[in-house]
Amino acid sequence: MPVNEPVLSYSPGSKEKLALKAALKELKSTKIDVPMYIGGEEVRTGKTVELRPPHERKHLLGQFHTGEAKHVVKAINAALKVKDKWANMSWENRANIFFKSS
Repeated sequence: MPVNEPVLSYSPGSKEKLALKAALKELKSTKIDVPMYIGGEEVRTGKTVELRPPHERKHLLGQFHTGEAKHVVKAINAALKVKDKWANMSWENRANIFFKSS
């Protein structure tokens, strides 16, 4: 029988509140570099845009790489290459791919 996770209070000084604050501090101390993925390949263009949280615009999380028309064409070709395989996959397997990515 499935069991729900415990509901945590996150009250001041609680173990879960301290763990959350430590995790946030660690995450804020690192910068990430987000590539594009085209056909399963990482693509870094060197043309980047800064990533900042909407609630703390002064904090820099990292950057992501932007593409050009040639990257769009490459992505379309990669998608067309696997179109038939995707179309012939059961809906359960397709849904599972989306569940894993969220």
